[in-house]
Amino acid sequence: MISADEAIRIVLENTSRLGVERVPILQALGRVLGEEIRSPRDIPGFDNSAMDGYAVRSADVASASESNPVRLEVIETVPAGKMPSKKVERGQAARTMTGAPIADGADAIIQVEKTRGSGSMVEILSAAEVRNFIRPRGEDLRRGEGVFSAGKTLAPADLGMLASLNRSMVEVYRRPRVAIVSTGDEIVEVDQPPTGAQVVNSNGYALAGAVLEAGGEPTILKIARDTEAEIRERLAEALTFDAMLSTGGVSVGQFDHVKGALDALGLKQLFHGVAQRPGKPLKFGTVGYRAVFGLPGNPVSTLVCFYLYARAALRKMGGHERLGLPRVQARCASDIKTAANLTEFVRVIVTRGEDGLVATPTGAQGSGMLSSVSRADGLLVGPASETILKAGTQAVVLLLGGTEPVVLDENVGFEEPRRQKY
Repeated sequence: MISADEAIRIVLENTSRLGVERVPILQALGRVLGEEIRSPRDIPGFDNSAMDGYAVRSADVASASESNPVRLEVIETVPAGKMPSKKVERGQAARTMTGAPIADGADAIIQVEKTRGSGSMVEILSAAEVRNFIRPRGEDLRRGEGVFSAGKTLAPADLGMLASLNRSMVEVYRRPRVAIVSTGDEIVEVDQPPTGAQVVNSNGYALAGAVLEAGGEPTILKIARDTEAEIRERLAEALTFDAMLSTGGVSVGQFDHVKGALDALGLKQLFHGVAQRPGKPLKFGTVGYRAVFGLPGNPVSTLVCFYLYARAALRKMGGHERLGLPRVQARCASDIKTAANLTEFVRVIVTRGEDGLVATPTGAQGSGMLSSVSRADGLLVGPASETILKAGTQAVVLLLGGTEPVVLDENVGFEEPRRQKY
């Protein structure tokens, strides 16, 4: 049995990035760029006004003030999207809207609030330095300037930037396609009320959500019943995807047929069993380039193993650089007992205390208690060398995705200390 650190090292050493594909930019949000992007032109492509106002010659208004206004002839109005048709000469001004090009001859903008009058004449009530309120050509980007490097995860502003570069399509790393296989005679589908000893396929849906959050494309396959033939058929179907997550059947029970089926399908097993709790029976290997995770059947073990190992693998496949869960340091709110010689991942709620973050276990930590993960903000790491973490001890907490961890303030304001909650 290997350590948790050794397990994640093996997983990532045997996982590779997928290829790139060309997609519309609205499908690229949150995905990793697979190409370098440079600007094809200056942006903006012309000097333009940063304010509604008047394009003037700064020399003409050098002495202007409210008590000594300078009167100028208004020769035209220039709206955004139109080029000026006249040159500003001595004693003249061009009424210019925000974003509109600057007329030849003018070298400053007087904002409309510093003027008086309208029509064919305007009074200027303030002097202006050269380039006052003028946004220069190429202020944002120069032609040929690098905009994005390959490997960048695209955010909403990046989509706007791509649009401004006339890039309606972009190359991004492919999302890993992930097959989810639940095994067991006791499992029923989500719309079928369980009877007797049956349980609902919660693992399939929890994993599908976790795969989506990690940037993958999940497919929940039909439940595989506990026969060698059916399990082998379902696993063969799963191996047409980029990665496979199976739940259950990796232990040593009489009806645990997953191991034999995977061996028959050509699995290169890289480890089976990790010195951790929950999730000790975890199995990992590859079939070709495909990552194969044999996850334990208990719901908590399934999700914990996904978050620790499969999530990192899927993010690497999708081109991401940041693979692990975000982590913080938090003080234990009470004594926390952990398993001897195992790395224990304790489900905790994280809050803000007077001296920093505080981690409180969600309650009972049984591996069948999915609610303990649902309530958790993170997984507190109990080192294998410890059997108890005393109250007040600082510990690492891995923050789980899909939650609202570490509530600092429920207000929605930005500057005022107290705002109405919504």
